[in-house]
Amino acid sequence: MNSSQGIAKNMISLFIGGFATSVSTVILSIFIARFLGDVIFGKFSFVIAFVALFSFFIDLGYETLLIRDVAKDNLQADRYVNNILIIRLILSVVIFVVIFLLALILNFEENIKILLYLFTFSQILTSLSNIFRVTFRAFKQMKYEAGVNILVNTSRCFLGVVLLYFGFNIIVIALVFLYTAILDFFMTYFICEKNFVKITTQFNFTFFRSTLKIAVALSTLAIFSVIFVRISIIMLGFMKGDAVVGWYNAAYNLIYGFSPIPLLFMNTLLPYMAYSSTKSKESLKELYEKSFKLLFLFALPITAGIFLLADKFIVLFYGSDFINSIPALKLLSFCILLKFLYLCVFFVLVSIDKQSKLAIICGGGALLNIILNLFLIPQYSLMGSAIALNITFIFILLMYLYLAFKNDLTIPIQKIIIKPIIACTGMVLFIYTFSELNLYLLISFSILIYFGIFFLIKGFSTEEISLLKSIMARKR
Repeated sequence: MNSSQGIAKNMISLFIGGFATSVSTVILSIFIARFLGDVIFGKFSFVIAFVALFSFFIDLGYETLLIRDVAKDNLQADRYVNNILIIRLILSVVIFVVIFLLALILNFEENIKILLYLFTFSQILTSLSNIFRVTFRAFKQMKYEAGVNILVNTSRCFLGVVLLYFGFNIIVIALVFLYTAILDFFMTYFICEKNFVKITTQFNFTFFRSTLKIAVALSTLAIFSVIFVRISIIMLGFMKGDAVVGWYNAAYNLIYGFSPIPLLFMNTLLPYMAYSSTKSKESLKELYEKSFKLLFLFALPITAGIFLLADKFIVLFYGSDFINSIPALKLLSFCILLKFLYLCVFFVLVSIDKQSKLAIICGGGALLNIILNLFLIPQYSLMGSAIALNITFIFILLMYLYLAFKNDLTIPIQKIIIKPIIACTGMVLFIYTFSELNLYLLISFSILIYFGIFFLIKGFSTEEISLLKSIMARKR
């Protein structure tokens, strides 16, 4: 199997699994909001954000490190997986104790404490499962991850929706999350044990000491995501209350549904980029240019469509009780394009071992985001958080591009973006002209117009069309 076919096969697997995960997550969030109301949904969102704030201390950056290094040398898999498992178990105990103590010190209400404990256990199990999940990626066998993701997330969504329909409360929904996290752990464990790694209790302190600095630097993406999204929700909760958190998270969840796309895409390419970085910078630049082009191509119409149709999406999914989410969704839509692009550059820089400088950039972005939220939330509420997120994303993207330029990784961005912008302009004019059309027809025709114009102006090269055909045909 050549590299293009390998990328195509693994990309399909991850996209199918990622699509199932995103859709299931968004659907369950929508049902929680509609059945339990904005205040309970706000509490749920606050707890998820609070737990996520500490989860990166469990994860660090060992997942990216495992993918990158084991992809280069599969014989390293046993040592990496077993040592990282022990490290993560130790960190999990520490973080659970910290969350338990904070819940007591901050005097959270009893239901919030129960939710915190249940979701913390779920997050710990998910963090352990992710070690096995990224091992599949390192061996370029993403089909296993896709299968587990589909089963676990559709089960969670189905059980959650059924229980909500029959009137069960948010505590029961949290138990559903815990049950499916247990299912996720055992499935990934047995697949990994059978096919890739012999799981033992071995621990090498030298491994921990030698990899910690690199792992922490690689964790900047996780820290970045947590601070730029979860901190905003927590700050909104303390400053503006549960209802405002519910409105903001309703808007953000529709944006979050697209987040796995660039992550899955770039995670598929990371093993190939890591390999190319050791052989030829030109090969790496070629992968960089093609990935940037594809991510921009797909992110641009999604951003424009959500911005223009934000009111229709909010009313359709959440109902009229969440109309306060509409302005926030309009602003947050720009984060889709920005996130697609900064993730592309981030992974390219990781492949050439620039994680330390990425950490510095992300640290600056995190500080900027917190300062902006402190100033903007009191006056502009959830809109302030959305503005802060956009400004921070722009800062990070520009700094990443500058770092890539300094490392002789430049691509013709102006040339890349011009044809998608032309196609998107035609799509926007269509939406403006026929805005009263049925939403499903409007979306369908908009997609056809966008890609139709793009093909007419010869947006894809012959080689890119061949790769797309390979992906669609699922060649083996």
